[in-house]
Amino acid sequence: MDHATHSSAAIRQKLPRMTQIMGLTRWFSVVVVLSSLVGALLMFVIGASNTAEAVLQYLEMMPVLEGAADATPVGKQASPRVAANLQLLESLDNGLTGLTFLYFAYGIYSLFLTNTNTVSAAPRWLKVENIASLKKTLMEVVAVLLAIMFVRVLAEKILLGDLHWELLTIPISITAIALGTRLMFSEGPVSSSIK
Repeated sequence: MDHATHSSAAIRQKLPRMTQIMGLTRWFSVVVVLSSLVGALLMFVIGASNTAEAVLQYLEMMPVLEGAADATPVGKQASPRVAANLQLLESLDNGLTGLTFLYFAYGIYSLFLTNTNTVSAAPRWLKVENIASLKKTLMEVVAVLLAIMFVRVLAEKILLGDLHWELLTIPISITAIALGTRLMFSEGPVSSSIK
């Protein structure tokens, strides 16, 4: 038996029984990891489907039908190029959401289910140091997803001539999330002149 195995066994023997049982609950996070992986796969499939639809719409091989479940709200008013652009924005949104699910799954996996040797061997882009870095990355991605959604909805509303002031809630939300992320995760004090 090597030294690391012997020392971890010795630590387990010193821990109270209830602490040992509570330590096993970390395996509950397997459900979160697996469901996030399934969600990521689903979002990648939906994004690929949107991309295929965009190509077909651009080539005018697939009509943009008014009232179809998957059609953009612009219906027959949009040219094939505009309809394809909107579909590609939706595809980008779905792909980024899939990557977010994937990053979240790996983050939970590395924080709760692996040892430190496995985490240190991971690629730089997959390293999740702690819950705070996972939350920060997820908040940043939410802001980007909202920005993509805003551009898509704005383009649809412009095509329909249906612009209303309520649409401003999306950029206000993006700004609030960005400021909140900045304030929550800034390295130092926001302003040293405040006393």
